[in-house]
Amino acid sequence: MNSPELVFLDELTQGLNPQARRATWDLIREIREGGTTVVLVTHFMDEAEHLCDRVAVVDGGRVVAVDTPQGLIDGLGLPSIVRFTASGQELDWLANVPGVGSMSWRGDTVEVRGTGPLLALVAAELVARGIRPLDLRVDRPTVEDAFLALTGRELRE
Repeated sequence: MNSPELVFLDELTQGLNPQARRATWDLIREIREGGTTVVLVTHFMDEAEHLCDRVAVVDGGRVVAVDTPQGLIDGLGLPSIVRFTASGQELDWLANVPGVGSMSWRGDTVEVRGTGPLLALVAAELVARGIRPLDLRVDRPTVEDAFLALTGRELRE
C-alpha cells in the first residue's frame, strides 16, 4: 500500500471476533499516526469513541451533530451515575451535593445521577461523613448515549 493522504474505511470491523477487532483498531491508529486522515464509517459507537478525533452523527441520511466524542457527550449534558452499596444508612443529604440531579435506591445500591465532577464530589462528601464504600464507581455517558439522545431510542427501519 502506498501513503495516501485520505483513507475511507466502511464497516471495517463488522463480523470480526474481539481479537481481530482490536488488531484492526491498532492498525487504524497506526495509519492515523502516520499522518493519513481516516474516515471511519461504523455502527459501533464504542469504536467511534475509541478511534475518532471527530464524530458525525447521521440520522435519516442527515448529519445531526459533529464534534469530538467527548464534545458530543458534554454538549448534551448527559448525566453520570455514581453507584455504591450502603445498607440502612440515611443518605438523603446526597441530593444537596453540587451537580447531583437525583438520588435513588435499588435494593442496597445507591444511584446518584448528575453532571460535572460527580464522582469526586460524592466521594468527598461520603469520606467527610465517615462512609468509605468499597464498591464506589461511576458510569459516565458514552457516544452511544449521545447518539440515542440525538436520534431517539425507538427502532426504525
